[in-house]
Amino acid sequence: MRHADALMVAEGFVERLRPVCTRIEIKGSLCRLKAEVKDIDILAIPDLSPLPRPRAEFGKPIPKVYKTALDKLLEEMAAEEVMVFKKGGDRYKQLWLKHAGIAVELWLVLPPAQWGVQAVIRTGPAEFGHWMVTRKSKGGALPDQFIVADGVVGERVFSLKGEVRRGEIPMPEEIDFLSFCDLNWIEPKDRVARWKK
Repeated sequence: MRHADALMVAEGFVERLRPVCTRIEIKGSLCRLKAEVKDIDILAIPDLSPLPRPRAEFGKPIPKVYKTALDKLLEEMAAEEVMVFKKGGDRYKQLWLKHAGIAVELWLVLPPAQWGVQAVIRTGPAEFGHWMVTRKSKGGALPDQFIVADGVVGERVFSLKGEVRRGEIPMPEEIDFLSFCDLNWIEPKDRVARWKK
């Protein structure tokens, strides 16, 4: 799909989801200004406020309980035949927008994940994201004494399970993660992995 058409679809979809998210942005190839777009990547922090529990009524089906208002809204959109679920999980959902004929990858930032880390990875391209989470001693950008796990940068320690993350370094914005890896701001369209041997 052409960039302009996909952007219009993505913006409309984001606006529909915005009331049930505390933060939501378009990422991926749209953010990188690609002329042709295969799918739409959206990064969101769902509103985690508790939902009122629906009342069960005698003689009627038991009402569904949703984890988040976002889950409820997506279910309603599927019932309206606006979209179809292809894959669904707590942190990743793949959807098909029927009216537009394009897939959406919805990436959810849930604790302990940090927005800045996830935004860099989900903006892409994939090779850049891999480079950012790979330690410098292996040719990547990440300082050697750290590890990225569960969307969080933390100190790298060893246990019986192998390398694990200890602690969390706050990364509220993309620039925080880029700066942590000794990089200045890089426009999404200019992001290229710089592997070193």
